[in-house]
Amino acid sequence: MKEFLRNDTISYNLMSFTGYKTLIMFSLLTEGPKSYLDVKEYFENQPYVREKFSMDTMRVYMNSFKRVGCHIKRIRQDGVSKYWITENPFKLKLTAEQKKSVIKIYKTLTKNLSAEEIIELDRLLMKLTNYIDDPEFVEEYKKASVLKKENQQLVDTLLYCCRAHKQITVAYNSPRSGIKDIKMIAKRLVYNSGKLYIKASGFEYNQDTDFQVNRITAILEIKDPDEKFEGNKEVTVTYKLMTGGHAPELLPEEKLLEAGKDYAVISITGNNMFYINQRLLEHGALCVVVEPEEFKKTFVEQLKEMREEYDND
Repeated sequence: MKEFLRNDTISYNLMSFTGYKTLIMFSLLTEGPKSYLDVKEYFENQPYVREKFSMDTMRVYMNSFKRVGCHIKRIRQDGVSKYWITENPFKLKLTAEQKKSVIKIYKTLTKNLSAEEIIELDRLLMKLTNYIDDPEFVEEYKKASVLKKENQQLVDTLLYCCRAHKQITVAYNSPRSGIKDIKMIAKRLVYNSGKLYIKASGFEYNQDTDFQVNRITAILEIKDPDEKFEGNKEVTVTYKLMTGGHAPELLPEEKLLEAGKDYAVISITGNNMFYINQRLLEHGALCVVVEPEEFKKTFVEQLKEMREEYDND
């Protein structure tokens, strides 16, 4: 442990690798049917293992699982044998208070995590439900899940596209114009106001836009971005926000540059001027644009025009 604290790295003498690999194997086989090649590839690419994995080793693990009470099923798919643990004795029992706490903690975490972290948290808890011998609690958790209305396979594909910044074409069910094909460069997933969005550079308006994930009916194409596509130039706007001593809630596009006793200096970056304007207007009189000067002048003109409209009414 002293070595870990000094180097901040994991080494073989800091853990039982047999136990660690056993947990990995158990996790893989409880997820669903896995072939020997599936398991072999996972172990050879797992960052803390990276070692050869033979069929004999796999048999040793499965026999060990059987001896402790696991039921392992073998099936043939496309001529390949696959195995998975259909039942196991490792069930969790939760008290009524613990059940309430799990749901409460989950809801609290989803308010403070990024969309990608929420997805990983949801996957973990969904996996844990396989070991909870309480169908009513499992249903209660599934109702609380922020991803309960999402297509998991679609979410996984979008997550991959965002990480790789892929160009995708999706069939999108727009509330105004119905289903239409939209071409975009995927950037990241965003969870906001109880809904999951993909932030992407849309080709139609050549700017960043949030598209609601559950309105995507299909992903029609995935490829590397066209070289000729250039999104609108991004702009970074710096503003001073009066906070009253409270910590400001930042968007993923924002950075805290300075924090005073009752104020914060924040920068927001994007190529969608409408979104940036809306963000600044949300703060009302508590917000003052600092720079760039050109944006500041334009923003002030917009405020004057809005004031004139109200004066004319």
